[in-house]
Amino acid sequence: MQGIVLTKKQQEAVEYEGEQLLIRGIAGSGKTTVLLKQAHKILTKHKGQSVALITYNQTLARYAAELAALLKSDQLVVKTFHSWAYASLAKNGRKPQVISGTSQTDLIMDCINELKKIDPHRFFHESRFEEFLQDEIRWIKGMGTLTRDAYMKVERIGRGTKVKVDRSDREKIFDLFERYQSRLQLENRCDYDDYALLLRQQGVPESQKFDNILIDEAQDLQQVQLQLLKDCAKKRIIIAADKGQKIYKTSFSWRDIGVNITGGRTKILTDSHRSTEQIIRLAASLQHHDPLCKNKDDEFVPPDMPSRQGPEPVIVQCAGYMEEEVFVTNTIAQLRQAHPEWSIGLLSRAAASLNRYERSLNSKGIDCVQVKKEGASVLNAGVKLMTLHSAKGLEFDAVFIIRVREHTIPQIDKTQGEPDEEELAVERRLLYVSMTRSKSVLYMTYYDKPSRFIAEMNSGFYKHVKA
Repeated sequence: MQGIVLTKKQQEAVEYEGEQLLIRGIAGSGKTTVLLKQAHKILTKHKGQSVALITYNQTLARYAAELAALLKSDQLVVKTFHSWAYASLAKNGRKPQVISGTSQTDLIMDCINELKKIDPHRFFHESRFEEFLQDEIRWIKGMGTLTRDAYMKVERIGRGTKVKVDRSDREKIFDLFERYQSRLQLENRCDYDDYALLLRQQGVPESQKFDNILIDEAQDLQQVQLQLLKDCAKKRIIIAADKGQKIYKTSFSWRDIGVNITGGRTKILTDSHRSTEQIIRLAASLQHHDPLCKNKDDEFVPPDMPSRQGPEPVIVQCAGYMEEEVFVTNTIAQLRQAHPEWSIGLLSRAAASLNRYERSLNSKGIDCVQVKKEGASVLNAGVKLMTLHSAKGLEFDAVFIIRVREHTIPQIDKTQGEPDEEELAVERRLLYVSMTRSKSVLYMTYYDKPSRFIAEMNSGFYKHVKA
């Protein structure tokens, strides 16, 4: 960390001394580096003050912790929001029995089926609304609109247009929400979205508050989570965010959170210090289709093209998934031989695909690790396997994004109909984020029908080949 030379804009963000700061920056602009430099400055200048770096993603938290270890200070804590919240609840004497995944879905479906018996509303009788209802429950909790009256009045910004919702529809949604919450309480359980709500009710123990709270990738946290963290910062809160990399269906305003971003309280980083010009210009041609860009959203940060040069990104058409696997495995083997010092990220939409690639790479004598499963370092050389979501905030010398095809990226459930613009925007950003993990070499592979997002990219900015 000591040897990193900062740009003028980065240095301004590090030197800022106010109580609230928002750092807006494109992918690879050094937001995490600036946060860690801020942490180092605080620990040096204000000895005895505590500092917490909070993020949403477990893999990113591990990566940041590895970097933070270079600061050699036990006053700096790096956690995900949920690990911090769980520890806070435990300090209050409650260790939540958490329901998630298929168990959570099954419970919500039980509630829908119960309502189906007594209510003829389409939400409870048509399967195409099941995913929407689950997502709406999460959004209600994330916004903290826990009373019927509050939910009736709240603006459903960012909720898309595929499902039209009027006041009577909201009544039915809240009926489901209340039934689900009652079942959770009856079974003495909660879900992950309840953590912030429970702490807001119980209060956060003083031992779990910090003098300074730094938040990375804040755009993917929920409003109530950010409000809670803001209230737990005794002296200073510093937030790094980029709406252009928002890959979850969150919605909030900085004003509602209680953060003042006016005047000099916002620093904007437009330079990518990670990727080559070839990668950024291709990623930018995809991002050009994001509604944030098209609608000239105030918080959208357009990138400045980097000067560093590299090879053209390559999009590879494969005959099938086996041919794709052979191509990717062989190409990684060649890169490992040519650049043994490189880190290589293999990114997949589905975690199940990673097991197959792990076996394939091992059969070639190539050591690799599934980062999330094995808790492996992402700083050292070698091949790292992870999902697109887990790659958020990380960087690699070379990146392979597999199965960039329709129904995978974007992920489309045929039973739910065609996604609306907001859903497509989230999926597009997920691919954009994945592309910008690469420093030098980028491959995207597909078989069957290529992703519609490939057609959105400028064809003059990549090489299209057959495996």
